[in-house]
Amino acid sequence: MKKRYLLASLLMTASLTACSKVDETAAASTSTVSATENTSAVTSSYQEGVHYRLVTGINNEGAQKPFLVEYFWLGCPHCQHFEEPLQAYKAKHPELGFVRKHAVIAEHWVNDGRIFYALAQTNNMAHFADLFDLYKKGMTQESFDAFFTRHNIDQEAFLKVAGQDPEVLTKMQQSFDEMNNNKMTSVPSIVVNGQYLIMAHEDLRSNDAYFKLVDYLLTK
Repeated sequence: MKKRYLLASLLMTASLTACSKVDETAAASTSTVSATENTSAVTSSYQEGVHYRLVTGINNEGAQKPFLVEYFWLGCPHCQHFEEPLQAYKAKHPELGFVRKHAVIAEHWVNDGRIFYALAQTNNMAHFADLFDLYKKGMTQESFDAFFTRHNIDQEAFLKVAGQDPEVLTKMQQSFDEMNNNKMTSVPSIVVNGQYLIMAHEDLRSNDAYFKLVDYLLTK
């Protein structure tokens, strides 16, 4: 129970007054996939516990196999860089289900988690790419305010949902529990079919190698 109260504590202490620029020092510790590294993975030699590991208790939110779950943070440069190859892969696989979950395992990720889940709760996920782009450019109060004006979203009502809506808090708690219980400590993290977490490994430093492993795991 003590671990479960950790997120509750973060939620109570977090503020929604503004979105600030990415803390790049903190974000630098997260894992990523480089688009410039040479491909080195050999699909016939993937090893459990080396290239991927089993995870449990992942809520697929109604997605049916085949599907991917991504844990990410809006403010993470690595997640931002990973977005383009991820979307390209999804475009090549229209049959692939996809669930995105915002990580809240660090206190300074909580506000951004609130914003992400409020976007979903207010039926504004069509504007996710625009919101993510604001984070990539460096969020300011001015650009944050302009986002709501541009998309005709009631900002006051949105922030109320972000701060108080039970469903937002439930989604954040669920993300926290899933990552914590499975000892997931970095983002972006991809789970294939709710079972296989791709691990950081030198064989997977290129996008090509990374998604070849995804292909492999989708067939297991």
